[in-house]
Amino acid sequence: MDCPVTDSDIEFYQQNGFMRYKGFFFKQEMDRLRAAIDDAITSHRDRILGAEDGGRSSEDYERVFNQMVNLWVDNPEAKQFAFSERLAETGRRLCGARNVRIYHDHAMVKPAGQQSKETNCHQDAPYWPMDPVGSLSAWIAVDDVTIDNGCLHFTPGSHKFGKLEPIKLGVEGESIVDKMREKGHDVAEPVAMEMEAGGVTFHHGCNFHYANANSTDHPRRAFAVIFIPDFVTFTGGREAAGAGDEMTAGAPWDHPAHPILAGEA
Repeated sequence: MDCPVTDSDIEFYQQNGFMRYKGFFFKQEMDRLRAAIDDAITSHRDRILGAEDGGRSSEDYERVFNQMVNLWVDNPEAKQFAFSERLAETGRRLCGARNVRIYHDHAMVKPAGQQSKETNCHQDAPYWPMDPVGSLSAWIAVDDVTIDNGCLHFTPGSHKFGKLEPIKLGVEGESIVDKMREKGHDVAEPVAMEMEAGGVTFHHGCNFHYANANSTDHPRRAFAVIFIPDFVTFTGGREAAGAGDEMTAGAPWDHPAHPILAGEA
């Protein structure tokens, strides 16, 4: 397994809360993942399996992106990427865990043109039923991603603020950066993560990040996988795989819906 992580990568990730690897996957591999996502859209696959109304509660939110969670459960092609040992091992080394489990994957298709909306600057951790912080996401550029079509922007060092109150995603004007600056905090300027298809970024669950609206004529497809380090426990309540009722609050994540993908069992 050709894991790209170096000691300097780990230091950069710990200091800044994100890391970028251009060309992590071959472009030909993205042809397969792109087809899997397109097939899921064509078949009107639910946003969240088993959820009321398929998890699609807001047309306005769909303008931010068409998100489909846990494709690995019912799409064998997508599972090859969600369960990529090389991807998971990279995440494991960056966060310094003994092992990492999958929380869930999610395909994110940002619509093109005037219907598209920006993804508000936010943290992921406030929406996840887990503590302490440390979980991270791998974000795969399925298409070439640019500022114009909605690439991610990360705020260096922002994960050090810890987990903050969630903002209202999909509501115009909501921004975690604005809220922190209004409180007098010094927040770094964001860095754009433009990449060709096959590039991957990893980011800490507390990192401030956002994506512009997609002003191009083509949808922007991405595929993210969230990894749970072994030192993180389940805090209870609902969770994306629907296994919350079968796990114990305050206990380690240990469920068939969240298998270990890299590291020691």
